[in-house]
Amino acid sequence: MTAADAQRRATPDSARSGRGLRLPDLCAGTAVLFLGLIGALLAFCFVLFDSGLRAFDWIGLGRAAAFICWNMLASAAALCALAPVLRRLRLPLGACAALAAILGVCLFSSIAQRWLLGTVIAGYPFVLDVEGLFRNLLVGALLGMAALRYFHLQGELIERERAELDARIRALQARIRPHFLFNSMNIIASLIPGEPEQAERAVLDLSELFRASLREGPATVPVAEELDLCERYMRLEGWRLGARLRFDSRIEPLPAGATLPSLCVQPLLENAVYHGIQPLQDGGVVRFEVSCVAGRLRFEVSNPLPPEGVASAGSGMALANIRSRLAVIYGDAAELIAAPEGNVYRAILSLPSTVSA
Repeated sequence: MTAADAQRRATPDSARSGRGLRLPDLCAGTAVLFLGLIGALLAFCFVLFDSGLRAFDWIGLGRAAAFICWNMLASAAALCALAPVLRRLRLPLGACAALAAILGVCLFSSIAQRWLLGTVIAGYPFVLDVEGLFRNLLVGALLGMAALRYFHLQGELIERERAELDARIRALQARIRPHFLFNSMNIIASLIPGEPEQAERAVLDLSELFRASLREGPATVPVAEELDLCERYMRLEGWRLGARLRFDSRIEPLPAGATLPSLCVQPLLENAVYHGIQPLQDGGVVRFEVSCVAGRLRFEVSNPLPPEGVASAGSGMALANIRSRLAVIYGDAAELIAAPEGNVYRAILSLPSTVSA
């Protein structure tokens, strides 16, 4: 197999054939409601233009609304079913196939309406109205092309926003790694000379922390996974600082399936250790409380404040990164408050237990 053949096999069909037609989920409830409202508005505009305001044809409005809404919803259902196929076709071919599906629905509806209203209800012999059929197909083609163009641009915009979101999350995660890995290697270096058995356990814990730091995957992870990383990290720091570090954790029961951004709690503990406990000669207590109230997760980390001139100056990069990642994923629905309160520095992270779709 040549290199070109291997690359061709590794490339998806959609990428080899060019960008296909991008359509939103037309079967979603909001899309169905939107199409129904647009259909009713179009019917009102057509009848108003034809009959005028004084002699407005309310019966004609009902017929037109029923016909237009039926065509729009049936076309949406057809496009929803054909969406996987349309994505694999080249854009011009996919657009033509989608337009053909819309015209097919319009053709069937026009003939069915003529037969139902004229033959079944009124009792007239069925005669195909070629002029009316052509008119309906022409209107359907014009509206269909406009709708497909709008849906395609909307679909491309959504995909672009998702790609930009993923790129921003990856960039923010990448900015965490150097600081995190540097501190972790210091922990290993301090354990190896005098405590090789604990150093071996530390390597296992550190491997899990490395895996989380370098992982490429979903933007959020289960809370239990993040809490496990926090426990491993505090165990590593406990080996390094010994009796100077005391860890008091209180974790309340959390809802099943609760998620949060990866490595957004562990840096809070890291700050508490490096800027709160390490500068103190006698050390201190890091308190860690986790709870869930009214569908919101709450993580609180507190540590004693060292005297002025003793505390190590931090760059604030960890907190800035966490805030940036929360803003990307949750918008205004999450917050991180970190500030001194008397002789204690307290960081409180509050976010929804699930990410809104």
